[in-house]
Amino acid sequence: MIEWLKKFFRQNLGEIIGAYFDGEKIFVVRLTEKFETVEVDADGAEPERLAEKISLVCIQKGWKTLSVGFCLRAEDAVTFQTEVDNLPEKEFPALVKSWAVAQAGAEAAFSFTKVGEELWMETLPRTKVEEFHTAFKRFNMNLCGLSVMPVDMLAKIHPYDRTEFITEIIRNKKAPNLLLARGGVWNWKKISLAVAAIFFIGLLIGSAKLLFDYHEASAKLDAAKTSIDELHADIVLKENLDANIAELHRLNNLAAQIDIKNNFNLLINLGRISGGDIRLTKINIEENFLELEGMTDNPDAVKDYLARVKNSVAKSARLETSKENDDGDIIFVIRATL
Repeated sequence: MIEWLKKFFRQNLGEIIGAYFDGEKIFVVRLTEKFETVEVDADGAEPERLAEKISLVCIQKGWKTLSVGFCLRAEDAVTFQTEVDNLPEKEFPALVKSWAVAQAGAEAAFSFTKVGEELWMETLPRTKVEEFHTAFKRFNMNLCGLSVMPVDMLAKIHPYDRTEFITEIIRNKKAPNLLLARGGVWNWKKISLAVAAIFFIGLLIGSAKLLFDYHEASAKLDAAKTSIDELHADIVLKENLDANIAELHRLNNLAAQIDIKNNFNLLINLGRISGGDIRLTKINIEENFLELEGMTDNPDAVKDYLARVKNSVAKSARLETSKENDDGDIIFVIRATL
């Protein structure tokens, strides 16, 4: 069962797209049981223009873009080879990071691999990596591999050697890969859908329990005719259950509007800290940003909820705005960087 789940949630590596830009042309390959190639003229060197051209080739050919790799030119990144015969492998990450920061700054992206007694490393600013990832994502391509061909392989003249190099990195999960775990072998779309299903099943189970309690309370209310105090208590219970059911329907509608992404644990953690006097009216989750909008009639509840968000969801959470509307309710906005 575990092996079946692992296979189901892994990215489909039966079809891989690799690409390389030599300054004038873009060379694109499709790796399945065979090796298919296409070359097209480039309109520019910007990542978005390159991604657009590659996407157009794949659309025209009917190729899937679930696993895509891009091989950078030697001049697009900084690379270095050095002998490390006496250095323990556990020290490699610290060595490469120190070298990368010196070359590309504190926010450097880097990767490395050992070949024989040599360590080959590559680095470039993380903003450049994000630029490539965003460009490919815009054209519905899952960028799983980004690297520069090792210096000892650059002697191979044909550009398709570079495209084959990046496809092999993806298929065999080889280093180096400047994207590190971003692309990976996991199909996050399937995982997100599974989590969404579990999330909504949980809401449905909660709905069933509330409805059961509601009917039980209604029957109890109809039978309680002997005492005014008992009748009042039952009325309060029924009103609370009615409010809970309305809130559950509202949360169902709100959850249905959420675009669940790779960082789906945010939704789970938000569910864990829900309750009290807080009613969320909007949840906005982007790649590096979280925004919560809500309302309450209790001023102290906002401070308490902000503390729970900081402790369980995002330490960077801050109260952006808090104001009282004409009905006396407090409308607040909490924002955080992820």
